[in-house]
Amino acid sequence: MWPPPKPKPKRIIAIASSNFSNLKEPARTLHIALLARAATIFRVEQIIIYKESNTPCTPIKTVLEALEAPQYLRKYLVPKSRHLRYLGAAPPLRSPSHLLRDEQSPYREGYILRRIGDKAIVDIGLEKPVQAKVPPGLGPRVTLTQIQGHWQYIDREQIPVYWGYTVTCQQSLKQTLQNHTTPKTLVIATSRKGTPINTLATQLKTKIATAETLLVLFGTHNKGIQEIATQENINPQHYIHYTLNTAPLQGTKTIRTEEAVLTTMAILNLLDQQTTT
Repeated sequence: MWPPPKPKPKRIIAIASSNFSNLKEPARTLHIALLARAATIFRVEQIIIYKESNTPCTPIKTVLEALEAPQYLRKYLVPKSRHLRYLGAAPPLRSPSHLLRDEQSPYREGYILRRIGDKAIVDIGLEKPVQAKVPPGLGPRVTLTQIQGHWQYIDREQIPVYWGYTVTCQQSLKQTLQNHTTPKTLVIATSRKGTPINTLATQLKTKIATAETLLVLFGTHNKGIQEIATQENINPQHYIHYTLNTAPLQGTKTIRTEEAVLTTMAILNLLDQQTTT
């Protein structure tokens, strides 16, 4: 089915800012790109980068956001930066919002070129910019929908299909848990010391079906969520419902974050009843 529906529950992943800091370019950009593709394949709608080991989140955020931007908008949105010099070597996401010029879709990402009263001239990747009704105060990047031949602004949260991810930064794992959990959030941590996921498959299926949001926490290749929580002097069990090993009997000594995201979200995607109905 293409484009795929927006996932229910909403899928959020949280990764540590210290990930990829041990890599040099161009490997660093390529590993972040693999993370972006893993998140996109399994319809993650938000990627949270929480600060860990005093490493700023900006370098990862910059690459993830550049990859998420449709190709035709990169000339507006992607600045020249040392963090992005190898972006062209990264595999494209080709998510539903990454439309080619001749592809038909009722939705498109755009960049406001100029305003005319309550309307705007917007580049949405077609042969020519379009005129669209866009509320004041928005932009420069906007999402448009076409209704009866006319383009107008739409909140991307209202789009019924999966439309890619957004990226946010948090100052700590604790702040992530405090700001992104509600009674309807199912919080899962990944760990090689966790419970093998196959032993909880039936239970997880039920929990996922009743949740509004699925928040999955990842540590680093050499530091788990429990260790990071200890560093921050918090008890993660106040927030986390399950700590899972999603690669039992792993054949490598360590699993990189982008590999953990791919493995974990693949299994959770299978357990999500939306994908089996």
